[in-house]
Parts: sequence; C-alpha cells; structure tokens
Amino acid sequence: MVGLNVLSGAEYLKIGYSALEVAGPDAASYLQGQLSQDVEGIPLGDTAMSLLLAPTGKIIAVCWVLREESNKFVLLVETAAIEDVQQRLKRYLIRTKASVEVLEFAAFLGRSIPPGAPYLGHFSGGYFGPDEGIYLSMVEPDGMVVEEREKRVIKALELERIKSNFASYISELSLGLFPGALGNTLEQFVSFQKGCYVGQELVERMHSRATAAPISLKVLTIEMGQNVTFAEIVSIGKPLELYRDGLLAGEATSLVEGEPGNVTGIGAIKRSASDSSYFDLVLPGKVEGNQAVGKVRIVN
Repeated sequence: MVGLNVLSGAEYLKIGYSALEVAGPDAASYLQGQLSQDVEGIPLGDTAMSLLLAPTGKIIAVCWVLREESNKFVLLVETAAIEDVQQRLKRYLIRTKASVEVLEFAAFLGRSIPPGAPYLGHFSGGYFGPDEGIYLSMVEPDGMVVEEREKRVIKALELERIKSNFASYISELSLGLFPGALGNTLEQFVSFQKGCYVGQELVERMHSRATAAPISLKVLTIEMGQNVTFAEIVSIGKPLELYRDGLLAGEATSLVEGEPGNVTGIGAIKRSASDSSYFDLVLPGKVEGNQAVGKVRIVN
C-alpha cells in the first residue's frame, strides 16, 4: 500500500502490534462469519487484510490474517485493540469448536526472518514496503534500531501510514467509522463475493448504492501559519478542527511534520463537506475571531 521500505536490510524495529490465535475444527468457518475478508479462501501460509466489525457495521479493528493451517489462524492487530478484538471474537463462540487466545509474541518489522530467532509467522502483503514484513518472536533480534535512528524510522513509518490513508485504532477508528470511510482502499479489506458476516448488511447496502459514509478519511497537507509551530499544535492533545466557511467540517486526526512547516495528515471529513478540497485548521473551540492556525488541502 505504501510501497516504501523504511529499514535497511539488517535492521529490525519493534512495533505496536500483537497477535491472537484462532484455532480448532470450526476456526475457518467461524472466522468466515466474523471477518469481512474471505477467510476460507486464504491459501495455507498466506495472509490477507480484513476488518472486524460491530453488529452496527462500524469498524472495531483492522486485522492481518495469517492462515497457518487449515483450521489455525493468527490475527495481527494494533496492541491497543487486542483486548477489544479478543472480546468481540469470543462473544459468538457458543457451540463452536474453536479457541481465541492472545499470543505471547512481540512483533518486529524487518526485511528478512530474524537470524536464529524462533518465529511464528511472517505477515507481509507489501503494506510497509515491497521488501518488509512483520515477524512474531519471543526473542529480540540483533540489529534493532535504537535512539535517534529509531525515532526517525518510527516517524517515517507513521508518515507512510498517513500517506496511504491507513486508519489507526486510536487516531481514526475511535471516531466510530463505517467501512465506507476508507474510500478507494475498502476492497483491500472486504470481499463482496463471500457469504454473511457480522456487520455485512450495512457494508453491502452502502457499497451497492454508492452511499457516502457520514465521515470519510482523506489525506491532507497543511500550510502552517506564521504565528504557531507544529510542536505547539500537537502539544494541545486534542483533535484539531477543520472548518469550511465558518462551519465545522471535520477533524485532523493524525499529523506528521516532514521538513519544517511541511505537515501531512489524515482528515476525518463530514459528508456535508466531502466536496471541498480546502479547509482552515483551527484550534479546538477557537473558530471565533478567525483563529485559523493553518490552511489545509485535501490530497486524495
């Protein structure tokens, strides 16, 4: 999705992802009814990306699904979401021969299997870059990036996430988004040919009718004003507001500064303002008196 490697060939970075295992005679059929992806169609050893939805159709989490065996799957999700995902998947296990357990593995980003480290599986798919994937291991590999180099790599990784408009559990999914908010990336996570799954009805209805979601995610760039710095607006700790013609049109949910003054972010845009390409960036509750601190342009 982002197509850019952020690590050299020998480097590894611990990332904020955790894994849980769904295994048992009914594991494949159970996940087929819970996830938006065609789980039963994943070949052994391969991975696919999927959404886990609430019955209301709202996104709970984005998952990488690894099919280790015919009825043994490993789901990789953001660590912040792992408890919600486990609870949600356990909810419908009534009379189902399958277990859902969190695994005691750390997740490492790298370009090859960590030498000498026992590992469970490899999650790839080109999201982080054409050569990079995630490895699960209880052993920290040699070549971990540290200190200033680690900070630069984490920043580069976050910038690539934002550029690819990939929703984060805390920053974007906490808004209660419907799958339609993902725009043209939706079909990477949803199979529209499979059978029923939790939350499917609303997803299918909105997709078939080309109905715009109440909130859509858009990649944006920000031209900062001269009287405020990026560090100052980030230190507020609250979502920055986007205004159009004096009316609240959305929020800036994720922001990264590349070169000084060059800010890229994700905007959660209201349906009523979806036809707009330009907004004012405003500090929370400060729209009165033209308190814009930046000019926002939608990239895609």
